[in-house]
Amino acid sequence: VAFRFPGRKQLIHNISLSIQKGEIVALMGENGSGKSTISQIIQKHYQAEAGQITINCNTPLSEISLSSCRKLISVVPQNVHIFNGTVLENIAFDDAFINTQKVLLFINQIGFAPFIDCLPQSYSTLVGEEGINLSGGQKQIIAIARALYHKPQFLILDEATSAMDKQSEKHILNMLVQLKKEMGILFITHKLHILKSLCDKIYILENGVISTS
Repeated sequence: VAFRFPGRKQLIHNISLSIQKGEIVALMGENGSGKSTISQIIQKHYQAEAGQITINCNTPLSEISLSSCRKLISVVPQNVHIFNGTVLENIAFDDAFINTQKVLLFINQIGFAPFIDCLPQSYSTLVGEEGINLSGGQKQIIAIARALYHKPQFLILDEATSAMDKQSEKHILNMLVQLKKEMGILFITHKLHILKSLCDKIYILENGVISTS
């Protein structure tokens, strides 16, 4: 795949990478190198200038509708969007009311309960506009729970643990290792300690070109 923003020089040049179900793959590079742009292309927010992305080995991404793409792919960006409501609503939206027990069971099974129980009113804690009542790490934990609740086939984590303390980050990373059998995971990060202990493959993006490590 190749890509450039209108009127600018090419940002990424004929890059190639593969992510299989059961793998955690890291994409590493400096700020501005194009890592998040690759994520945006996979989500169909940007269109590649050249090349093709395929899903499940043989289906071109271009033939998949945006709504279907969103059912397949969940994304946790570095800057998380939190809306004014309870923790449970931020994780499961309408299911917080319609299928409350299902949501609570999911949160317990997947290992998020200890984080949420630390909040003043647990699941019923009001997070405030843009999550003003939460720390950056707590916002990221809620965003990861939200992404996983929708059972994606492909999970993109774009610096998604950057605001967490070390203990929380370790717990989330261990959880992802357990969950990867159910999905493919792309971890966009600059943290070397994450890459060595967590990932099955590491791609390095530099000067618009990808290499493996």
